[in-house]
Amino acid sequence: MKTIKYLILLSMLGFAFASCLKNNDIDFPQYDHSLIMSNGSGTKLMLTNPVNGKDLFMSKPSPVVEDVKSLRAGYMCKNAVFVAKTYLSDDYIMSIYTCDAKTGVGTKAITGDNLYVQDVNTSKTEPKIVFTGKPKAIPEYNSLYIINEDGSNQSHLTLPLEGVTGLDGKEYELLDISSPAFSPDGSKIAVNAIVDNLYSIPNSIFFEGILLMNNDGSNKKFLYWKQGKFPYANQDICWSEDGNFLLFVTIDIDNSFHRQVNAINITSKKITDLTASLEINGNQVNDIYTSPNSNKIVFNQYLDGGSDLFIAEYEVLDDIFSIKKSPLKLTDRNNSEYSYYTPSWQLWDENL
Repeated sequence: MKTIKYLILLSMLGFAFASCLKNNDIDFPQYDHSLIMSNGSGTKLMLTNPVNGKDLFMSKPSPVVEDVKSLRAGYMCKNAVFVAKTYLSDDYIMSIYTCDAKTGVGTKAITGDNLYVQDVNTSKTEPKIVFTGKPKAIPEYNSLYIINEDGSNQSHLTLPLEGVTGLDGKEYELLDISSPAFSPDGSKIAVNAIVDNLYSIPNSIFFEGILLMNNDGSNKKFLYWKQGKFPYANQDICWSEDGNFLLFVTIDIDNSFHRQVNAINITSKKITDLTASLEINGNQVNDIYTSPNSNKIVFNQYLDGGSDLFIAEYEVLDDIFSIKKSPLKLTDRNNSEYSYYTPSWQLWDENL
């Protein structure tokens, strides 16, 4: 009897030891409480595990929508948030839609036909969306708005031709807004802003750069700008996990629209060029997005016909941001037979 008890005890200890190894295996984790949403070929919505590249869910918005753009994962990946051609008007107006992230069902417009919506971004702390749009009554200028994921409480964060102070201390008019991004704690928003110098009329001087503000639109301050890069020189704005850096892609209009990836320290304003560290076989980076809970970046490549998703790990030493090692390919479109576009990385509160 003692021998049997001894064998049972050894068996139980062995099982516990094996379970411990599995649960603490840091080399091959299967789940990190986040998912990557991307727009697959044919208007598919892809939810991919960032650890092993497995596509966990694939769906299409239902009812069907046209011309999906600016896809983002909603709060905790419960919804997909995207811009698509609206059915609310005969005009070609793009509206914000949401649907269930896993199934695609329940597609509904949450903005009306009074706005031409362009870029959207979602919060990691609550179900809120920040977006840029042109009021139908004033179609020349994009403004910044905030709205709940259910379509309630839409409000302005900027107004057409609003006055802001430049890095030189002079007053400027806001002409255009693009690429908004919530900070990790949801308290701030960064955008690409184009302004016009009020004191140089009729010889206007344009500046374009990154404008920071509180999530209620107050305390607007430029972090970085350059003269003459008009329009849309800075895209794919996103924050590092700790909120101390902003990453963005600069489109060099004067150099065949070359795409340069930058990281800027919020405090010191030091800029690091990450372009060479992220290029794969000389192909330019496209659609960068940072992880909500680790020092990693997801991106695809600027290629005709689409791309795979790649993951790069970064590190921060003082005010220097750098890529630790060569990016790794996360997905395999040759096997899946579809490409991955515009990745968005969000927290996920369900078990796999």
